[in-house]
Amino acid sequence: MVVLELFNVYLSKGNTKGILSCFCGQVYITEHCCFFTALSVKHMTVVLKVGMSCEGCSGAVKRVLGKMEGVESFDIDMKAQKVTVKGNVQPDAVLQTVSKTGKKTSFWEEAPAEADAKPTEAVAVA
Repeated sequence: MVVLELFNVYLSKGNTKGILSCFCGQVYITEHCCFFTALSVKHMTVVLKVGMSCEGCSGAVKRVLGKMEGVESFDIDMKAQKVTVKGNVQPDAVLQTVSKTGKKTSFWEEAPAEADAKPTEAVAVA
């Protein structure tokens, strides 16, 4: 729909050929035709923290990820409350899809590295 609107605006300004770019791809316009090329989505790994307390919870996550376009594989670790998704997907789209299960969902945050942690002071006891 966005591409069609861009195309109509472009033509309304008297243009007859050229290239239009938008967030989802490019429209190539010649005097005789036009065509659209979509931007490819990179292969990504998305890691989420998902509140799952039972097999039913993980089953709901499996169902929505199994239907999501672009998902090549996923792993659900109930003990760690961690869901790892691999494929041609956008992180926000994966988060939104898993959130539809009603489970509390957020991007996984790695623990700070040990080097970043402040050292604790030793206290001498007399």
